[in-house]
Amino acid sequence: MLKFEPFSVSALQRVLPYIQNNPSLCSDLSAGYLYMWHEGVDMQLCVWHDTFVIRQNVGGLPAFSYPFGADPAGMTAELIVSAREQHIPLRFFAADPETLDKLRRDGRLQPFTFAYDRRWSDYIYDFSEAMTFRGKKYSGQRNHINKFKKLYGEPVIRFLTEEDTPDVEALLDEYAAEHTNANALERMELRQTRGLYSVCGDLGLFAAGLFTDGRLAALSVGEVKGDMLLIHVEKALTRYEGIYPTMYSGFVRLMAERLGGPLRYVNREDDSGDPGIRTSKQQYHPILMADKNLVHINSPAARRAPGTVLRWDGVVLTEFREQDRAPYLKLNTDVENNRYWGYDYREDVSLTGPVDEALFYDSAMFDMQVGDSINFAVRLSEDGEMIGEAVLWNFTSDGFGELGCRILPEYHGHGYGADAFGAAADYALRSLGVKLWARCYHQNAASARMITKNGFVPLREDDTFTYYVPGGTDDPGRDAYA
Repeated sequence: MLKFEPFSVSALQRVLPYIQNNPSLCSDLSAGYLYMWHEGVDMQLCVWHDTFVIRQNVGGLPAFSYPFGADPAGMTAELIVSAREQHIPLRFFAADPETLDKLRRDGRLQPFTFAYDRRWSDYIYDFSEAMTFRGKKYSGQRNHINKFKKLYGEPVIRFLTEEDTPDVEALLDEYAAEHTNANALERMELRQTRGLYSVCGDLGLFAAGLFTDGRLAALSVGEVKGDMLLIHVEKALTRYEGIYPTMYSGFVRLMAERLGGPLRYVNREDDSGDPGIRTSKQQYHPILMADKNLVHINSPAARRAPGTVLRWDGVVLTEFREQDRAPYLKLNTDVENNRYWGYDYREDVSLTGPVDEALFYDSAMFDMQVGDSINFAVRLSEDGEMIGEAVLWNFTSDGFGELGCRILPEYHGHGYGADAFGAAADYALRSLGVKLWARCYHQNAASARMITKNGFVPLREDDTFTYYVPGGTDDPGRDAYA
């Protein structure tokens, strides 16, 4: 029986040996990354028979790291049982190519579907090259550093101590003032940076700062894992021209001095889909990208026939198409229409980069490729425009799945939502064998009518939702619909 412990600094400290011995280049499996991004994902840690695994929510659903330690095969067996008993999907995050190969060879984990999102791929650099920026390809970085020195003099780059805490807080305050248009993810990242700095000593991390004119102007926080330096934080005041390459190379050299020589790699983590950050990180010439796959075991999506078309009374449900990008953007950014869908894109920390036609469409395609959802475009004819969406998702390893449907406001009042819900429900039950359920907010009378019109009946209520199952479905006597 696996026992997971909620995230805490003390719990993280106890599993540091497992983290240090994990050979993956993915930053997700490092102490600093786990601290930075534990907020809001229900992160839990587990050691079983000298084997370690992380559980956290990824995309709103539970997922596990691949077990590492003495008995990964035994812990995988425990995860299979645990996922079924808890009515959750069996998913693995941060699966690098080596992990994918292990999953592929494990007959217990078939079929599996997977994908990686380019936004979260880590940039890996050559450590020695980052120390010196020698060679023609780094002429731009050297020019920036020389300009910094010409304008502001030779910087002082040193490790920080507890006495530097007020300077760090002042730097981060000024950094926040420079970035008043930060999105939800950036605001969280800055908040967690403050916390990470305060626990560097507890987690064996290294914090360094660049001082010019006697004041702190840049901050880096990193950790050493095997032959790699991971840099979790790079914050600098952009009014100092050339400060980022100056701090980056200086921090790498400082670490080499502390360690008695260079390492092999520097991992500067992902670009989160920000076009400016992507361009910048590419200009430093990564030697490889650490792609992190999200894997879903035995998803109903693996049983979906390509090109499925569903017809039901007045609507047709098809796969998504390129021309659906604009209406899908509209569907996702209509705050009022999504109020009872429980979604506000402005608070979605997974959204990075520009809010454009690619953002939501690409996200939905990723979810479908992973196997986390089956999304149908709702149309009035097979060649017509998208007027809404029906989604099968929240799949559990014991066969349950949730169905939801939303329609653009200009098409409300014609019963299209009920028709689309009925088509998707019939397909899920008859073709995929999903044990289906649905829910809606107590205040959402229209959604309740849509669900009950298709033969679903109330099962139970909580403070927020009413839960429904198809009529005639036996109550499983457990909290499977949640």
